[in-house]
Amino acid sequence: MMTALDIVNAAIQYIGDDQPPVTGSYPTFDDSAAGIAAAALYGSCVSTVARQFGWDFGRNQVALATSGNAAPLGWAYEYLYPSLAVEVQQIVPPAIADPNNPLPQNWSVGSALVSGVPTKVIWSNEQAALAVFTNPQLSNPTVWDPLFREAVVRLLGSEMAIAVAGKPDTSRDLLESASGFGNAGMTRPN
Repeated sequence: MMTALDIVNAAIQYIGDDQPPVTGSYPTFDDSAAGIAAAALYGSCVSTVARQFGWDFGRNQVALATSGNAAPLGWAYEYLYPSLAVEVQQIVPPAIADPNNPLPQNWSVGSALVSGVPTKVIWSNEQAALAVFTNPQLSNPTVWDPLFREAVVRLLGSEMAIAVAGKPDTSRDLLESASGFGNAGMTRPN
């Protein structure tokens, strides 16, 4: 079973120079330089790779909650952006009349004051809308696609190479190879 700690330690191996492995678990790792860097970088690296390609394994669906605000001109409803979503891919009605010919829904992401707090929202004309979104399950790499896992390891290794070892060459090389794994993932069958 692959864990976030395994991902971090795989990334550390790419840095070289006999970097000691990190201990702990996401979101906190040990207080070594690599552990501190991993705690700061892990979540954003996973989210970046997930958002970049919209991986199938991370696809989820949730009923949207209304914000309590009136929607702006041109929209009928304002919903709160799902808190677990890295990226909303589409908005769908609660029931599809013809599953062989679903109609695309118009929607937009914006920012609004909700109870006095600036909040990311979705505007739509669909009542009781559902959101299809990407959520890579940051703390559970056991469900990750192998290409996604490798892209995360290499991006994280790239970021950590600078943070831990000050190695811009290693960072550049890993960043380029992470992009290659992401591009390979786009050619996979659904």
